[in-house]
Amino acid sequence: MFGPSQSVVGLMAVLLAMSLAACGSAPEEQSGGDAYRNEAMPMPLDEWTTGELDLDGGDTTDWKTVDIEGAGKLVVELKADKKSSVVLVGVYDKHGLAIGNGTRKAGSDGIAVPVKATYGGRYFVKIVHRDGDKTAYSVRAVMGDGGGGGDVVPDL
Repeated sequence: MFGPSQSVVGLMAVLLAMSLAACGSAPEEQSGGDAYRNEAMPMPLDEWTTGELDLDGGDTTDWKTVDIEGAGKLVVELKADKKSSVVLVGVYDKHGLAIGNGTRKAGSDGIAVPVKATYGGRYFVKIVHRDGDKTAYSVRAVMGDGGGGGDVVPDL
């Protein structure tokens, strides 16, 4: 027989499960395998990589990796096709420690997040859909001040 504290814990677990089921899809239910840092997808340096985020559809987070040869200024740029979307971009070192972040606000074209890369090797980029419509995005990482105004932005 269960004691009073075990019954309360069991009841709480049932209520939690029911409330999660009532909320719709889990935040990463439809992520496609890149929702967590250990599942990060490679992103070649200096090349645009595309993805899609859907806050209401179960794909709120994408992780990318970028490998660089040496220390310097690393800039992560992101452009999203839906003006209503709010997208957070975070840059992390090889240990998962945040070294920079920024938010692409609703109505803006894009965002650039510059960070000081203190070593050559692997860095992580976390892209999170915070608000607004489902959106496709393009992201790239460049060393130095980036490609600047002359680069062709991918057609989303």
